[in-house]
Amino acid sequence: MDIYCTRPNCPDPVNAIPDLDDGTFFRTVQQRYCAACTMPLVLDGRYLPLERLGGGAFGTTFLGLDLRSAKQRHCVIKQLQLRNHLAPNQVEGVKRAFRREAEILEVLGDNHHQIPTLFAYFGLTAPGFTGSRASDPHQGEPEEYIYLVQEYVQGRDLDKELRQNGRFSEADVLEIMQQVLPVLQFIHDRGAIHRDIKPSNMMRDQNGRIYLIDFGAVKQVTTGVPLKSNSLVFGTLGFAPPEQIAGKQVYPSTDLYSLAVTALCLLTGQSPEALLDANGDSWNWHPYTRVSDRLEQLLDKMLEFVPGRRFQSAKEVLAAITARSAAQGLNQPRPNADDKTLLASPYEVDFSQDGIETQFPPHRAAPAHAETLVTPPSYPPQPPQPLQNIPGHNLSSHPAPAPVPPNLHPALHPVFVKRCREELAYYIGPIAGLVVEEAIAEHTLVSLQQFVEILAQEIPDPQAGLEFRRKLLS
Repeated sequence: MDIYCTRPNCPDPVNAIPDLDDGTFFRTVQQRYCAACTMPLVLDGRYLPLERLGGGAFGTTFLGLDLRSAKQRHCVIKQLQLRNHLAPNQVEGVKRAFRREAEILEVLGDNHHQIPTLFAYFGLTAPGFTGSRASDPHQGEPEEYIYLVQEYVQGRDLDKELRQNGRFSEADVLEIMQQVLPVLQFIHDRGAIHRDIKPSNMMRDQNGRIYLIDFGAVKQVTTGVPLKSNSLVFGTLGFAPPEQIAGKQVYPSTDLYSLAVTALCLLTGQSPEALLDANGDSWNWHPYTRVSDRLEQLLDKMLEFVPGRRFQSAKEVLAAITARSAAQGLNQPRPNADDKTLLASPYEVDFSQDGIETQFPPHRAAPAHAETLVTPPSYPPQPPQPLQNIPGHNLSSHPAPAPVPPNLHPALHPVFVKRCREELAYYIGPIAGLVVEEAIAEHTLVSLQQFVEILAQEIPDPQAGLEFRRKLLS
């Protein structure tokens, strides 16, 4: 039997171990070491790497064998690999992401049949290796490795299917979406976003079931706080939407965008880059394939660059697919630049002041950095009225202006701040309430124009940012 060494720089990773072919010796195997680099071959006392399956930016996967399984089951062994060019804070971020993948698999995989189950998560300390054959197993500084072991799905990912069989039909793509969307809804309902939906992360088993794999990029969405500028951005260029590439807050609609790009790749046989126009600011996929009006409208809505214009949940997309008519809401005209109403979804959150709750300890004044949470509205929430139709909220003739907070420039009237919050929510979603509150707390005595510019910087799409400025300053 051959065992594959998992050291990244091993010069000859394939090791022939004849003893392992003996069934009586098989279950009592002791540690074996790579002949080329002295790396331990038996991982965690039970897992044998058999061959390399592939690798990504931060990890390599191997097909493995579980020595303690009654049927000697196969498994997937994933090894974390840290690049030398990473800053210390980025190294810690990658380690957290890898551990988060294990935690997510342990929680989700045990509760959904289309997510692989986690078998083990462990570390390994190995003798250092300088790149030449080492006779002393203690040569060099010790090296730390981290592994996770998960269920092996026997089949092919959709990227391999596309390369081998060519373009998918509309019926095939709709069937795949109907399998994947419930899995995404399951993930989103538990406060997580996958962030790396693409054909190679969808595995079809021998029974035709689609599994969602590679949860290394999963982000827990709990605070609604955008990523810091020095954070790593996980995902795949071309499949990730603007807000993810910009390191901004991600939403369930982030995964829906990536699923739509996946559908385009399967339908057209083209890469995402080939389906974008020359400026990279609009999709130009229609010349490459012909689909029904229903699917065309559905994909176009999922592919909106502004998060608030997409479907807001996998459940909504699934309902649109399964509807007998041309899905509910898909034939509505696109919102125009002068629309003052949140049109992102019929279930959009109302960002009026009553919907904002500021959390801080009782009997204390609210600090400038108090955490602002969006309180879920009653079901079904109603979209807020256009600002000009709210009684007593006419900016030009407000009969009794409310007192201006002491840290707010007089030009930033509370009614205008509310309007900013509503308009910003249209472009970046529920995080708008927090962004506006932070802007007020951090930028005192700013002018109206400066305040709008601060908020516009939070919109990933430049064209949408210009539209936001024009609506508020014209």
